[in-house]
Amino acid sequence: MTRPYYRSKEFAQRAGVTVRTLHVYDQMGLLPPAERTESGYRLYGQNELERLEQIVALRFVGFSLQEIKELLTAQALPLMVALRMQREIIRERRNELNNALEAIERAE
Repeated sequence: MTRPYYRSKEFAQRAGVTVRTLHVYDQMGLLPPAERTESGYRLYGQNELERLEQIVALRFVGFSLQEIKELLTAQALPLMVALRMQREIIRERRNELNNALEAIERAE
């Protein structure tokens, strides 16, 4: 049984990203396509979708593309350790924003 593969446009639509994003991720070595057609079209499947979901989630919490590449390829830090570190950074930012909001409210 063959697994379904999608060309860049359809895969991007299914994943909620742009085709340009897929091309950038491919150029960086972050998300290479599963295969290429004889004419050079990129083909993506379920494994690439799962990796893309990881990338999107890590981008959402503030990791740079280079940090994500290191996390997903070199495993410089275990992913859970990196996520815990990022969670702490976000908590600190949230506290700073809460303090700023409180200062604005007092000033009003």
